Amino acid sequence: MMFNQFRIWLYVAFVAVLAVSCRQQHSSLVLDENAPDQTMKNATIMYTDSGRLKMITFGQEILNFDDEDETQEFPKGVKATFYDVESGKITSIITADESTNWQKKKLMRLRKNVVINDLREGKITYTEEFFWDQDKGRLFSTVPVLQIDKYGSKYRGTGFEANEDMTDFKITKPDFTIVMD
Repeated sequence: MMFNQFRIWLYVAFVAVLAVSCRQQHSSLVLDENAPDQTMKNATIMYTDSGRLKMITFGQEILNFDDEDETQEFPKGVKATFYDVESGKITSIITADESTNWQKKKLMRLRKNVVINDLREGKITYTEEFFWDQDKGRLFSTVPVLQIDKYGSKYRGTGFEANEDMTDFKITKPDFTIVMD
């Protein structure tokens, strides 16, 4: 009988030590308040308009934050391919080394080695940063920009404004133009 009581006390002591041990390990787990709520690797996001493909975005890494702006970050680059919703043809491809999308504000910033390839007009635009205001359907920048058209003409300046499909593109402070014949 004494042996059974000893075994019971030994078992209780073992469980107590195990519980304290587990509690200590669990309490050492501290979540970083600035960490993303969701991380996606090699993710493709498709955007549609009335069931028709409008854009495909690819990110090697996409971080989603459950903050007031529903921030989405692409720290390892982004590639966005835009489609004409009527024909389904690719209209433009935009790449950047980094991007931040504030989903509630409907505002996206692309940074570092930004290339806008307008396939309809045959123009390629290079800049280090631009913003896309999705509510207004406008692209804009305040940093240096270089655009090369399909004939090889070069247009350079500081900043630009354009509509989403780049058909109304204007360098806001042009500083040189080289027109090729």
